Amino acid sequence: MLYLLGIISENLAFLKSIYLRGFICFSLSFSLVVIGGKPFIAYLHKKRFDEKIRDDGPAEHRKKQGTPTMGGVLIIAVLFFSNLISVNLINPQILLLFLITALFAAIGFYDDYKKFTESKKGLSGRKKLLGQAVIAVIVWLYVTQHGVTGNKTLDFTLICPINVSWTLYLGALGMLFFIILVLLGSSNAVNITDGLDGLAIMPMIICSAILAVIAYFSGHVELTSHLKLYYINGAGEITVYLSGVCGAGLGFLWYNCYPAQIFMGDTGSLTLGGILGVVAVILKQELILPVIGGIYVLEALSVILQVASFKLRGKRIFKMAPLHHHYELCGIPENKITMRFWIASFMFGILALGVIRLRGLF
Repeated sequence: MLYLLGIISENLAFLKSIYLRGFICFSLSFSLVVIGGKPFIAYLHKKRFDEKIRDDGPAEHRKKQGTPTMGGVLIIAVLFFSNLISVNLINPQILLLFLITALFAAIGFYDDYKKFTESKKGLSGRKKLLGQAVIAVIVWLYVTQHGVTGNKTLDFTLICPINVSWTLYLGALGMLFFIILVLLGSSNAVNITDGLDGLAIMPMIICSAILAVIAYFSGHVELTSHLKLYYINGAGEITVYLSGVCGAGLGFLWYNCYPAQIFMGDTGSLTLGGILGVVAVILKQELILPVIGGIYVLEALSVILQVASFKLRGKRIFKMAPLHHHYELCGIPENKITMRFWIASFMFGILALGVIRLRGLF
């Protein structure tokens, strides 16, 4: 019996490969979303889970009235299934990601569902932020109890993305507020960006791919030494998890590209943004996350600046916020705006990898 188990173990040793399991997770996620997309869209049409377009938005958006939303349900369901098959389920980082993904998805789903059953406005902003803050506390508890780097002092310290000798110790309480800021910022920034066909999902694929590369580096002893990253035991499994995000995202883009047949809704945007924030915290890459997700940062900043300017000066900076609506009102076609934002997102990702490489030179 033991001999037989030894043979099975030896023959399945190839499944330890991060590359292979990442490929399996990506391929499975992509295939299942593409295959399940059509019947899922038909189901949403049948249940009348259709997007309600704002009257004060760009006139071009009115033709999108009736497009099904809540596509995030398909993304998250497939993400869970593909990762259950591909990842190491006893890895505490993966268990945390599963939990956080489920909690963000619950908030987003409740918000989306409430728009169709009770209130067109959905869940109030205050309740949504409170729920996200509770999730951030759970991540903080993980950091305090399990640690990230194996060094408690380092776990509560911010590290400069370029030079590791430049640090800022926040302490446990300070790190709590910082994690809340990171998670609320990342999840809501993606949510704000999700306003044009395919606009939010492609940058998400790029961001996830960049973080997947960094996760692989962080889980490799020799590469962490070479690039002056902090070794995170088991971080390679995050690469597999994010491969699933990339695959599901690319499959969703099949139906979400212009003209979109389905929107992801808050179920998708809040959850995917939350995943980026949690991964950044686990990998000690909180300060490089705004570079990786530069497009999301610009979109969120445009809203903040617009509101602040109007309240303080009574004047608007942009014709309409978020930023993509401003360009629409400037007469630029939607698909051109989307493609240019994709290009910018790709360049932000390359810049982030460049920063990581520069870090290894100091």
